[in-house]
Amino acid sequence: MRRTWNNHGGDGGVTELGPANLGDATMYKLTAIFLILLATPVDLAVAQASDAETVTAVNTASDALDEAFTVSDADSIRSLMTTDHVTVTPYYDGPQSVDDQIASLPDLKFKQTVVGEPSVALLAPDVALRTFIANLEGSFKGTPLPSRVFVNETLVQHNGEWLERFYQVTTLKP
Repeated sequence: MRRTWNNHGGDGGVTELGPANLGDATMYKLTAIFLILLATPVDLAVAQASDAETVTAVNTASDALDEAFTVSDADSIRSLMTTDHVTVTPYYDGPQSVDDQIASLPDLKFKQTVVGEPSVALLAPDVALRTFIANLEGSFKGTPLPSRVFVNETLVQHNGEWLERFYQVTTLKP
């Protein structure tokens, strides 16, 4: 069944819509768009499936940053974050920059244990989203840290190194 459209041109005529009225150029464009859309998910799946080295590098960089916080190593913390890094946690007084976090190191007693395996999704060749559940021990300004949390990290690759750009902690029920 063909769809029709009344052209309201006053002559009472009806114009049929269909491949015959689209023209060859339009049909080629539509075919090209369809093929691109069809191929895109396949390309993304292949890229994600073959990036085990990238996932390992992201996990290694993140683990090194966690260790730097555990031992209050300001130089390592600064080297493992982007200069425009932002952290949002339930224990800080609000969003924190790298400088804010380093300044607050004397107030932070931090130990994190990741529960299970972190999940890493490659959002682009140089952007990764890492999420996991963790148990925290320690305190900030004398107030105990939440014991069970969900962590969301965004890392970006800069000059061949994976650096954390964003870090967010959400408290979970124990």
